[in-house]
Amino acid sequence: MKTGFLARAAACVLLAGAFGVATAGTGSAAEAELNITYSCQFSIAGTHDMPSVVSSPNLPDSAVVGVPTAPASATVTTTVSDDVRNTLWWIGGRSVDGTMTTTIAVDNAGSVQNLTSTLTIPNTPVPSSGSFEVVATGTLPGLTLANAGPTTINLGNADLALTPRYANGEPTWIGVVHVPCTVKPGQVTKFHEFPVAAS
Repeated sequence: MKTGFLARAAACVLLAGAFGVATAGTGSAAEAELNITYSCQFSIAGTHDMPSVVSSPNLPDSAVVGVPTAPASATVTTTVSDDVRNTLWWIGGRSVDGTMTTTIAVDNAGSVQNLTSTLTIPNTPVPSSGSFEVVATGTLPGLTLANAGPTTINLGNADLALTPRYANGEPTWIGVVHVPCTVKPGQVTKFHEFPVAAS
């Protein structure tokens, strides 16, 4: 019973330190942004969509085989619905914080690496009415790419670990809530594409 009802509150919660990749030794960095919706499951409030905006200011324009990329920043901004906000208030939550573990698939000229990254959700006040935004931030570890050719970063699913808190800052009676979120079918998941050159 401690799953999901906060699904929208993060955000996925989607992902992403998994979405910032800056390439060491290459030229300028590239910006990327993608609107994507996740379906998040929680036992108390059911399954809810989680509309999110994933962005990064410093993805690589290019990379070189065997040259590690540097970590880069990423942000996921999620709108929490009034229904989920109401559930938070029902359990006594006046703020929420936690982490989001996201997955991405890096397709390096046909060779796919499946990676994970953990984003931080800072303590965020829960309003008494209406929707509100939760912002998660993080980084992606460097990549070492083996193949020359086009490489894409594709967004995947996410798992949230959220702690709703009373007004005094103590965790509510429900404790840490673990919420699985999946990318809704039929959406574009390609976040960024860049070329990798032979060394």
